[in-house]
Amino acid sequence: MFYASPWHNGNISAMLDCIAEEMIERGWTVDVEYVDSLDVHPCVGCMKCRADKECCLGRDDAHRIAGKLGEYDLYVIGAPCYWGNMPGALKVLFDRMVYAMVDTEAGKLLPVPLLKGKRAIIVTASATPSPFNRWFGQTSGVVKSLKSIFRQCGVKIIGTYQKGDTRKSPEPTEKDLRKVLKLLPKK
Repeated sequence: MFYASPWHNGNISAMLDCIAEEMIERGWTVDVEYVDSLDVHPCVGCMKCRADKECCLGRDDAHRIAGKLGEYDLYVIGAPCYWGNMPGALKVLFDRMVYAMVDTEAGKLLPVPLLKGKRAIIVTASATPSPFNRWFGQTSGVVKSLKSIFRQCGVKIIGTYQKGDTRKSPEPTEKDLRKVLKLLPKK
């Protein structure tokens, strides 16, 4: 589970906390990562990881998480909208783990997905009022970006939730929480 909001008491965190509690109740093992607290250095674009199957930058949390990606059955990503996209810290993390997500050195024209059979849920929120948060590409921009990354890796998106108007509603409503829980598969 990836908490990509620096607001640990905000909408995203509350919705992911609700999902995590339900997952634990259903017997899942939940591994939580607070993306803003990770030590992840930005990708330098050297492309060495493509052939080496490991990032050449010094060891940091990106290496640790990349090594665990294959262990997860379900990725739950909670990311607020920053200018119609995911927060930079989450994007940096994905940039650094590309070698663990797709194989571009397999001699094929297109990247080979390394996470086939995995599933993901995306939860996002924006200060833009609903439904404009979706219409104007705010939360829908976050979803689009994350879907693009996960599709290339072979991960199936099984559900998304886009909450708007977080200024007016600084905490998720009971309706929000019911809707995010409906995204969970049985196991």
